[in-house]
Amino acid sequence: MNPIVREFFRGLKERDELDVILPEMLTAMGFEVLSRPMVGTRQYGADIAAVGDDTDGVRKLFLFSVKRGDLNRTEWNGASDQALRPSLDEIKDAYLNGVAPEHEGLPVVIVIAIGGVILENVQPLVNGFMRKEKTPTIAYRVWSGDTLTGKVMDGALREEVFPAELRHLLRKASAMVEEPDVAMNYFGQLVRRVAADTAQEPTARVRILYLALWILFVWGREANNLEAPYRASELVVLTGWELLWQEIEADTGRRLEAGHSFFELVQLHLHVWDSLYAKKVLPHAASVHALSFASGGSETIDINLALFETAGRIAMGGLWKLWMAAPSGDTPRLLASPTREVEAIATQFAEMPFANPAMFVPVTDGHAIDLSLSLLFLSAVPSTRALATAWVQQTAGATMLAYKHHLRYPATDGNYTTLIRHPLARTPEYREEATKGSILYPLLAMVAYGMQDLDTVQALSAFDTQFLAHCNLQTWVPNSRTDGKIWHGDRYQGASLGGLSIGDDGEALIGKLRAECSANVDFPALSAIKLNHWPVLLLACRHYRLPPPPQIWLPLLDDLRAEPERYVMEVTPGRYGKARYRAFLLATASRLDPAFDIGKLVVSSAP
Repeated sequence: MNPIVREFFRGLKERDELDVILPEMLTAMGFEVLSRPMVGTRQYGADIAAVGDDTDGVRKLFLFSVKRGDLNRTEWNGASDQALRPSLDEIKDAYLNGVAPEHEGLPVVIVIAIGGVILENVQPLVNGFMRKEKTPTIAYRVWSGDTLTGKVMDGALREEVFPAELRHLLRKASAMVEEPDVAMNYFGQLVRRVAADTAQEPTARVRILYLALWILFVWGREANNLEAPYRASELVVLTGWELLWQEIEADTGRRLEAGHSFFELVQLHLHVWDSLYAKKVLPHAASVHALSFASGGSETIDINLALFETAGRIAMGGLWKLWMAAPSGDTPRLLASPTREVEAIATQFAEMPFANPAMFVPVTDGHAIDLSLSLLFLSAVPSTRALATAWVQQTAGATMLAYKHHLRYPATDGNYTTLIRHPLARTPEYREEATKGSILYPLLAMVAYGMQDLDTVQALSAFDTQFLAHCNLQTWVPNSRTDGKIWHGDRYQGASLGGLSIGDDGEALIGKLRAECSANVDFPALSAIKLNHWPVLLLACRHYRLPPPPQIWLPLLDDLRAEPERYVMEVTPGRYGKARYRAFLLATASRLDPAFDIGKLVVSSAP
């Protein structure tokens, strides 16, 4: 286990990684953390401050100056403002003169914390400095990667908290990170066993999961494969919520600690998301077929499955960022002024389906889950509402066409062995058997209704009447059992709201959804909703494959229908490469709005 943890610390970056992990370790060791690193503020050499008992039993003030990796001569005392020795001087000259009155009389320990080791040619300089600068009340120490590993093994991962069997699972998960399914099998076992250990406080269990996820993430980053860390991060966030929400809800002193612990889990989840999707996937979202080829699939079904999985994950990250920009509501709403980060994510993501047209025809009805999350995010950002509308129109048209001609229309059965051969027969009997139920068509009609796209609503309504009499149009709604089961994937909860019909103008569909939402008292009672953490519910829906409930959508649809403005999104036709694809975009846009101007997609929200 020691080499795994040691390499974990060596691989951590200084900003937002090592300086985030260290306070959590100190808390696990019984320290009171006084300050954490902040961006944009002067820290006078001390990245982290904490108070706690030293090995001699004396209560002391610990001040940490943090550096990543190995400490070389340049990082020790080079020309950079980030050199370590000037930071240590600042602690003595400035920081110690401004400590809180209750800590003035405490002995001080200034700690050089590094993820790796002090290189041999720098060791004499560091030792000489510490020997020269120490005083009866100020001591200097070095916490290297080996020291941090020892602290972890003796602290957050000590035997009685993280027994050998669990360390064995973490070791296997880290070693198999390049085989995501295998790694997730081991990591999932670890998560379940830690969560079930009721002998420990919930925050202590979450702290262990947090550190275990960090270790898996760093190993995945070193292996250039973040699939397992991403899937693990979703699992840890959901498990953390199940462990902590009652603590967060309670009006006690532990509420703040529980809230902070969960926030750190979300931050780590988004750090993994940024490393995989913001940096590696979204920059290529507008390149024609780039993500389709990158999926590595040899069959069209593989490409389709990979694209929708990717879309659902990207949308979920965008929804988290949207929530952080406006965290006060209990459901997502139309943003009047999105943050620059949310705007950038939405703008890149909105081009993905048009650069990868396979996303216009879901191969399984379950793709409605990923499509719902995607449209929810894009519809909430004004500048991408036009392309969200276009995505709905193209998907509705393509799926209806595929159904009518017995092509690869969305099948109810999402099993891969079924989908790879679908359709087995081009007969009405097989087609009806393969489409007994659907969550996709109600979703398309609902969003088109919100966008005031009456043509698409009417087309879906006519299709429903003519071809889907056998199909149970439905969606999912939570019930009284949901809160205790959904966070760990128990599917014996919630209820199907079936027998939906679209109606000529969509009012029949929306009316039935509103009636259910008004009568359903279980949705507002969900922990994630009453505590204004709605992305947790959406993450559970994505992770455990449940359609987002209509209660999430209806407030946003009301916002959309109340907006008369016209939204314009810049599209550069030349970037799409092929002339026929540019023509496809122009045809799409001109059908959406007679006021279309070359180079822009313009969609009017007025009827």
